[in-house]
Amino acid sequence: MADSNISGEAVPLTNRPSTILGLTISFLLFSWICVAGRLYTRVKIIRSPGWDDLFVVLYLFTTTAGTIAICLSVDHGLGQHVATLDPSTVMNYLKCFYVMNAAYVSSTTFIKLALMFQYLRIYDQATMMYRTCQAVTIFTALWGFAYSFIAWVPCFPIWQFWTGDPGAQCYGYGSIIPTQFVATYETHSAINMALDIMVLIIPLPLFFQKGTKFTQHLRLFGLIFMGTVVICIAIWRLATIIKHQAATWPIWDPTWYAPISIILAMLEIDTAAVCASVPIFWPSLSNQVSKIFVTQEIKITRETRYAHADEESQLTQSQHSRMGSEADLKRQESTRKMDAHYHDSYILRQVDPLRSPGESPRVEVEVEAIGFNSMKTRKW
Repeated sequence: MADSNISGEAVPLTNRPSTILGLTISFLLFSWICVAGRLYTRVKIIRSPGWDDLFVVLYLFTTTAGTIAICLSVDHGLGQHVATLDPSTVMNYLKCFYVMNAAYVSSTTFIKLALMFQYLRIYDQATMMYRTCQAVTIFTALWGFAYSFIAWVPCFPIWQFWTGDPGAQCYGYGSIIPTQFVATYETHSAINMALDIMVLIIPLPLFFQKGTKFTQHLRLFGLIFMGTVVICIAIWRLATIIKHQAATWPIWDPTWYAPISIILAMLEIDTAAVCASVPIFWPSLSNQVSKIFVTQEIKITRETRYAHADEESQLTQSQHSRMGSEADLKRQESTRKMDAHYHDSYILRQVDPLRSPGESPRVEVEVEAIGFNSMKTRKW
């Protein structure tokens, strides 16, 4: 294959290894952080994990595998013209592409199912929105299973996808027929975009529901905003696939035309994972942050008690007659001390449960909450 049609062409920004590695790794780490916060909140704080959390975990496995494959493919020609690569390098690239493409298809399914099962936990089972969620969930599962099977098993046997032996039985993502090959990518991307729009529309009734608090409006607005970003990325990716006909136009050059679509694919699913996770852990996070930036100053005033009752008791006891025997004298002295002790009003308030609450020891406590704006600035 000649490289004359594309010789001298400037290397796009998305074809540079620094761009590919920087974007994919950064977004993967950010999605890991958000999903970890979601799972910690569901499992440790509210202790209410669900099916949506299971699908988020499955998403983590597949998207991590896909990102690793992308990073490895950079060393096997991703971003370069395929005509400049030797056959062994092209084969290694196709192995990486097989994993990253199949992982992306599965990840889109898992993250959408996570969102749908999350919605099923919100709506009442007797409502129309709940039945709508059920229908969309079933369709998403069937769509995802079909395309995931095509992506993971594109040829019989599977290794024919990267060996390209004559007589290989391949279809869909592995088809050697250009129209079938391109149609597989375009139909999956189009349905994926349509499902993204449906997933965004489903929670909108909650935004206009009566009794929704202002904080809930803010969370829904954040969810809608991030969902809109996901849809924009999906539209952009579909446009790149159509423009270059799944990296086959104007010539077959998958390593040169694929990077932009691959980057957008990973950004799309990672952003969707953030969209599915932030509304779960954000309330708990904001509550903890507010505790950090609010201090409590406690002033305790100690009450001084005077032994008036003790003095009266002692005066009363001093009027008693002296006893004849030494034993009686000791007994009387012990009784006098005990009576004096239990005539002490402070002691009585501590041990007598039937005394009036108003007679309890008085302790004044003043609590002053100091806001973040009034705190002194510290360098530590």
